[in-house]
Amino acid sequence: MDLHDMCFRSELDRRLSRLYADPAAAADEWVELPHDAQAAWALLGTVSSLTGHKVFVKIARCALAAHQRYLNEQTLSYALCRDTALRETFPEGEDVAYLDWAAVVIEAIRIQMGDAAFGPYLRCVIEAEDASAARHAERNAACV
Repeated sequence: MDLHDMCFRSELDRRLSRLYADPAAAADEWVELPHDAQAAWALLGTVSSLTGHKVFVKIARCALAAHQRYLNEQTLSYALCRDTALRETFPEGEDVAYLDWAAVVIEAIRIQMGDAAFGPYLRCVIEAEDASAARHAERNAACV
């Protein structure tokens, strides 16, 4: 695990804590994530380890795009939306290790969490990546 991955995981922990925190709780109060969110965190960590973090981020963005498309176009299945988003992101012939496996894992997470929780959870993942990438770029710029 490199520094960027550690920063991402720390940022994701912080954002998930805010997502699941009781609004009346103190800002520094410990937040216990629901079991499905804990399982999703672990499974997404496995996907990231197997595919590499850059590919994982693309897969997470695909999953969020597919989820939004699925909710907006009720006639389609999530799997069709997911496969379309993956084909748009990873062109034919691009060899991505574990891509099919990652797609199945994300589908299992969506089913476990339900549509209402899956979208906000993925948004936290994407926002955490964007924030940690920005911080990483700032650190690199400061070192030059």
